[in-house]
Amino acid sequence: MADVTYTELAKCRATKNRNVVISGCSKGGYTIAQQLRVIEDDKIISVFMKGAIVFENLEALKGLRDALNDAIDYESADEAEDWDEE
Repeated sequence: MADVTYTELAKCRATKNRNVVISGCSKGGYTIAQQLRVIEDDKIISVFMKGAIVFENLEALKGLRDALNDAIDYESADEAEDWDEE
């Protein structure tokens, strides 16, 4: 049986020591995982945390994009309404 492989498609920093990584899976679908990143003795150590979120197909991944955009729009609207209250 062939090993499952993941191809990193995108990454962003979530906190000082953690990234969010979106990868394509060789068996189909996509995963979103947390990556712990620590510098020790001038070496970068990266470890993927257990419990990735799995998306069956591109449409499901687009659904996440749309949900993120909705959340950003919602929060941005609150910021825009509050700008003159300071």
